[in-house]
Amino acid sequence: MKVNTGVFLRRDPNGAGAPLVFDIPRSGTWYPCEFVPAAPFLDLHQSVSMHVPDLYADVVDSGAGWLAATFPNTYIDANRHEGDIDPTLLDGPWPGKLETTEKSRLGIGLIHSKCGKRGVPIYDKPLSVQDVQRRLDQYYWPYHNELAAMLAERKKLFGGAYHISCHSMASVGGPSTLDRGKPRSDFDIGDRHGSTCDPALSELIVATLAGFGYQVTRNFHYAGAESVRKHAQPAAGIHSAQIEIKRGLYMNEDTFERSKDFGTVRRHLGELAKVVARFALEQTKG
Repeated sequence: MKVNTGVFLRRDPNGAGAPLVFDIPRSGTWYPCEFVPAAPFLDLHQSVSMHVPDLYADVVDSGAGWLAATFPNTYIDANRHEGDIDPTLLDGPWPGKLETTEKSRLGIGLIHSKCGKRGVPIYDKPLSVQDVQRRLDQYYWPYHNELAAMLAERKKLFGGAYHISCHSMASVGGPSTLDRGKPRSDFDIGDRHGSTCDPALSELIVATLAGFGYQVTRNFHYAGAESVRKHAQPAAGIHSAQIEIKRGLYMNEDTFERSKDFGTVRRHLGELAKVVARFALEQTKG
């Protein structure tokens, strides 16, 4: 295992493995000492995609690489564009170009301003521009650079690479989401409406999960965000898809405890990884 303390954990298969990488960008629970939010910890922690690294712990057995961010998404969100910043959060002008989106206006941009089921404000005073820049330099970019390197290694070895970005979602849309108050499917597969991967990859994931008995949607709750947008290059042989799993399938969303079904979901995701790894190997055969 490769460790960048506080930033990421990386696991690689023994031997060549398969042209497949799973990344988990929003499940970190290592809270930096300099992070001093005004929000209660319970609300802050509710925004984390809990237990996802462990749900996907068996994917390395399929020959895939595994990368997980260890910093919390409420500190800096690796699944957002680096310019998706709400300028009202800052104590001064941003030195570069901002690309503020609806996510920031909802409080869940690169730097979250709200958290938890109640949408509690995270900060009670503006953040310094230097602080946000440091978060980008010390956390955000090292994580994305490592993911890019892993995909480049797979592509060099096999001639192509497949990338699955792994997330969890609340069972019901929260106050800071576009689908607030609405119940969600068991899994939602995002490929930014077919732009980030060969449609056969998304179709395979949907069919495999549906075969296990889950309710699966595609580009419905989440079409895919920065992890797939930034790293996908379908024309160059790098295909990215996002998987969102409903937390109620495997945990108690109030206490964060794993449910009795956790092991079953983990086993199914391990089997999914083997299916996708076989597909990736077939697609990259010279």
